[in-house]
Amino acid sequence: MKVCETIRDDPGETMSSDLRDRLVDLAEEAPATVAAGRDLWRAGERRHRRRRVAAVATTTAVLLAVGLLGSLRPLETPSPDPAEAPASDLHLPRTVHAPDSWTESTREAGPPGPLAVVSLAHRSLPDGLTGTRQTLEPFGVSALDGSAVFLDLPGGRTHEGSQLGYGALALSPNGRKVGFSNFEQDPGAEFPHVSGWDVYDTVTGEITELRVPGMRKIRGMDAFEIAFTGDSRYLLTNYSPTGSDGSRKDALVAWDVETGEPVVAEGTGYYWLPNLGSGPEGVVWARDRRILTFHPGTGRTEVATVQNEVVTASFGPDRRALAYVGHRPSRPNQAVPWHLYVGESVDDLDRVRLDLDPGQILGWKSEHEVVVGDHRRGVRFVDVRTGQHVTAPRPQWTGELLMSPLYAADLWRNPLVEGVEPAAAPDPRWWLRPPLWVAAALLSLAGLLAVRRRRARA
Repeated sequence: MKVCETIRDDPGETMSSDLRDRLVDLAEEAPATVAAGRDLWRAGERRHRRRRVAAVATTTAVLLAVGLLGSLRPLETPSPDPAEAPASDLHLPRTVHAPDSWTESTREAGPPGPLAVVSLAHRSLPDGLTGTRQTLEPFGVSALDGSAVFLDLPGGRTHEGSQLGYGALALSPNGRKVGFSNFEQDPGAEFPHVSGWDVYDTVTGEITELRVPGMRKIRGMDAFEIAFTGDSRYLLTNYSPTGSDGSRKDALVAWDVETGEPVVAEGTGYYWLPNLGSGPEGVVWARDRRILTFHPGTGRTEVATVQNEVVTASFGPDRRALAYVGHRPSRPNQAVPWHLYVGESVDDLDRVRLDLDPGQILGWKSEHEVVVGDHRRGVRFVDVRTGQHVTAPRPQWTGELLMSPLYAADLWRNPLVEGVEPAAAPDPRWWLRPPLWVAAALLSLAGLLAVRRRRARA
């Protein structure tokens, strides 16, 4: 009770006494190294500088991370395994878009899976630290998701760049193989030469080399366009087995794309190249009014004779239905109109009057519907039983394509889908990406400000 009265009478004196006692206690407990006020000030200043540098470093790291992540592609949901995709999930696009010139190739992205389309487009490649060079490269469009990727096909390149183009590229009907000519260029030679053929597996990424033993340079193949058989099992080539340049020394050779083994479908002795066709099995081609089918397994050749000279012919999935583009007999190089003839068998063929000039048989939509094109963008589905036809969705392609698209013929059986416009792809050189330059500039500015402030205090 007496203490309370003392506080009430002179509270200021008591509080001052308590504060002095507490400060004395703290001074006695303080380390000797920081006892002086000047040392405390310097220690606090150093701590403040460390905090400021750490804050700048943290901010810069965040900016660098944001810049780097912004320049990378967004994470994508994993796609289904292309090897396990059923045929019904594969589609042709209504519009074929070329990839961005900086789009990665199969070397970085891996095998694309079954392809719907193959064509050519401009590709950008790094040239030194900051330069860029343009090349013409093949690309493929996925039959699963419509994405486009450049095809890294080493055998189609020389030191001058890719040599592939129309006639030197082929896409199998099932979209799982890409055939291409293999080029080599001798030192001092003006032009490269074909030394064989390669087949790229779009699912596994493996390449099968097709070479003629003892023949470094393939001869007798001028103007022949390589192609796959209708069952995607063989790649068809035309060359002289003896290496001769004679006009009648070439032969039609089918290469098994799994084993790499060749078999001669048609021997030498013909002046004109064979007119290739297609069927559910075997090698199909035409000469004059004859349509020939060679069966590699047995070595047997079947011949069907029709009323007109055949430009191209195709047997339907049932092996009996037939469609061919032909014309009346004429002298060599004489211009005559082409017509489409269809029927449920070779013995039951009729001419179909179309609203376009038929020139291609692109595939079969069903057992009795053949897909006919005009070498441009006109397509018709024709029923071989009745001759009735309907206009199919017109395949389109953008101006960036530098070769008419090659389509996977089997996929005409499924509905066409919208094409996928390619996303912009960045230059792979990270040091040229704008977000990183911005982050580096901010880092330099922060460092400069820190140095100036330190000097001003000194």
